[in-house]
Amino acid sequence: MRHARVAALVVSLLGGLATAGAAELERLPAVLHVHSTLSTGDFSLDELAALAEKNGVGALLLTENYLLRVEYGPPPFRALTRVVREERSILDGGVGRFLDAVAEARRRNPRVLLIAGVEVVPHYYWTGSPLALEMTAHNTQKNLLVFGLAGAPLESLPVAGNAAAGGFAWTAALDLVPGLLLIPGALLLMQKRRAVQRVGHAVVVVRRRRWLAGGLLCAVGALALARAWPFTGDPYPPYSDLGLAPHQALIEYVDRLGGVTVWSLPEARDSGEQWLGPVRVAWQTDPYPDDLLRTFRYTAFGAVYEDTTRFDLGGGGWDQLLRQYAAGERSRPAWAVGESGFHGVSAGKSIGPVQTVFLVSERTERAVLDAMKRGRMYALFRGADPALALAEFSVTDGVRNAVSGETLTTREGSLLEVRVGIDAVDGAARAVRVALLRNGTLAGAWTATTPFRVVQREVYDGGPAFYRLDVRGPGRLLSNPIFLKRP
Repeated sequence: MRHARVAALVVSLLGGLATAGAAELERLPAVLHVHSTLSTGDFSLDELAALAEKNGVGALLLTENYLLRVEYGPPPFRALTRVVREERSILDGGVGRFLDAVAEARRRNPRVLLIAGVEVVPHYYWTGSPLALEMTAHNTQKNLLVFGLAGAPLESLPVAGNAAAGGFAWTAALDLVPGLLLIPGALLLMQKRRAVQRVGHAVVVVRRRRWLAGGLLCAVGALALARAWPFTGDPYPPYSDLGLAPHQALIEYVDRLGGVTVWSLPEARDSGEQWLGPVRVAWQTDPYPDDLLRTFRYTAFGAVYEDTTRFDLGGGGWDQLLRQYAAGERSRPAWAVGESGFHGVSAGKSIGPVQTVFLVSERTERAVLDAMKRGRMYALFRGADPALALAEFSVTDGVRNAVSGETLTTREGSLLEVRVGIDAVDGAARAVRVALLRNGTLAGAWTATTPFRVVQREVYDGGPAFYRLDVRGPGRLLSNPIFLKRP
């Protein structure tokens, strides 16, 4: 709690870095990407809230598994022959039940803001086959996090395996074909076959129903109809590589409805295998940072987490993406967040080491999601040490002022002041290395101790530009950019 009180003092420093409206913003430490017992997590919502409060975390952005289901069905009648492996996800009990559970937990735990979100597998696909005794499921962890949707829009996410998002297709018609076996099966059961049977020295004629053949055909037909229900095609069947089309479709769907999408853990690896009799079944998701450059209109991406990342380094993929936005080649930038990926303590994780610190006008879900859309946040890896705090980061031309996520419109030749301030939350002197990046290249570097303050003065050359910070010390702090452009 002492750290939380010191952190509150740091908020007051924000008054010097922005306009009057931004001076009223509150610093809200949050943990993004958290699972509870509602899906694949080890702790209940109340237990998670208690852990967050204990560690000075003010908000938890929940990302329960949306539809954790993998299936394979040999052709041509895949619905009839498919094998399914499924784990608990929110569609099991319904979206409404999930949202109600989060709302009730929020009322019971008013000191920690719980925000409902989902982790989504837009598409996966198979290579190999059972006949080859080797199969691999690809991209089962190439996921997006979704926030800000509820009700029918959330139930109908256009992702692999979601029947609510599917439509009638020729594949669905093909899966109905075995259901036609009900017709000959019923006819066989209705009709009696004449047969001659010898009874002693006498010969009698008897009529018998074809129970075995008719019953078998009816059973197969009924099973085919049951497994084909609700008679819609999968929006993205898992039997071919569809590239990034399913992921982009999900991004556009959520964006159209005013929600938020976050590319999850883009440089993490996931692989494994299991033997099912003589068949080797493997799963593999390769790092996909380049896909962040091939998709558009998503809100953010996991930039800081408990793994090695390179996309966010100076001159790397993120800077390339930001340069595209600054040059008008993208309609919006992609913001950086700290991503926890917390399921439980068994993997050595805890609530708090990886944070996204939001600058909000109020402690509400709407304010947090608005801050995420605007880039008013920074990513933080705290580790076991007290956290660093971004006390000040702004660019001013003496008249106008901009902070993270904003654009400063100024004239060519203007004298700019880039103001940077870094503190330690506990108020102690901590060694830090501060790098100021301009358009992905180093514009200034300092080795110092907290509290650290510096003003860098530059003349604006009139071209599209952006500044951002990368701070190393006890952990890491990664700011979101400030853009510059001419009127």
